[in-house]
Amino acid sequence: MVCIPHAVGSITSEIFTRYLLDWNMIFLIIALSSLVAVTIFIERLIFLKKSEIDTNQFILILRKVIEEGNIVEAIRICEETGGSVANIIRSGLVRHDRKRNEIEHGMEISGLSEIAKLEKNARILSIIAHITPLIGLLGTVLGFIQAFGEMRQTGLMDISTTRVGEAMEYALFTTAAGLVVAIPCVVGYNYLVSRIKGMVLEMQTTSSEIVDLLTYK
Repeated sequence: MVCIPHAVGSITSEIFTRYLLDWNMIFLIIALSSLVAVTIFIERLIFLKKSEIDTNQFILILRKVIEEGNIVEAIRICEETGGSVANIIRSGLVRHDRKRNEIEHGMEISGLSEIAKLEKNARILSIIAHITPLIGLLGTVLGFIQAFGEMRQTGLMDISTTRVGEAMEYALFTTAAGLVVAIPCVVGYNYLVSRIKGMVLEMQTTSSEIVDLLTYK
């Protein structure tokens, strides 16, 4: 007697597997992941480039203006300069007549906001780096399922080495494709993180200098 649920489950699994294999869904998902990763990496590079400024020159200009007591001009310079560091300094300048801890608190809140902007979408690269090898591994498993399915249906005597070989080749290619996408994503993500850390350090040192100027001027 044939077990109906088992038969239905077997047919469903076979249809699902063949659908993924025939339409190359695994490769399509990996390709789309790589496209998303490249887009995010380029977008983040452009954003970080726009957020960077010549900090030393910026501080020299602000120091002179602040020492002259022209806070309005200093704020205007920050607005014209733009970028993460300038935005944080501006948040401190608008509180120049308050206590040191209030100035520092305002700049800290602004700093957290700027860091969030810098890190936006960057973590997606890390996610893609983690999931693409798993997607490739799924393709490998499906390829082996197809290969063993061919063996089961044809038997060892009449087995088609060509079809089994195709399934094995598919299995290996999906794993390779997942790694090809994942490795650059890991490199790109760590590069962005190092750039962001450098900018955060600049924010901290510059903010400290401005606070000292505002409180001891």
